[in-house]
This record gives sequence, structure tokens and C-alpha cells, in this order.
Amino acid sequence: MPCPRLSTCKLANGISMREALRVWQSFYCDGMYARCERYKLAESGRDVPLRLLPNGRLQDPPSAPEPADKRRPTGT
Repeated sequence: MPCPRLSTCKLANGISMREALRVWQSFYCDGMYARCERYKLAESGRDVPLRLLPNGRLQDPPSAPEPADKRRPTGT
């Protein structure tokens, strides 16, 4: 039985790699959603952080682009 919150969960917004998303979804969303930390928070009425993975860990924030002053100068 799939997760009843599947249509409103923003897990896909936080995971850019399609293959990784499919692994999370097959284990949690399509089966053991009661073990999903995102589901538990949502069910308790609390906000679900976008970076929260179903196993309760937070994803690393995306890498910031290198500042312009650190880039190699061009034309010299």
C-alpha cells in the first residue's frame, strides 16, 4: 500500500538524482511509509524540512557556486 501522503510530499523537490529518488520511493513511499521520518512529522502536524530524507538524516545543502573574485582572471 503506497503512502497516503505521496501526492503532497515534497521529497522529489529535494532530490535531484532520479535514480536516488526512485530508491527512496521504492523502500518508503511504496511500502514501509510508517517508518518514514517525513511521514511521521507530517502526521504529527509538524513542518517537514525539504532536506529531510525518509531515514531521518538531512541532505547536505547544495554546493554554492564559486565566488566571482575567486575565479581565474581572463585575458591576462
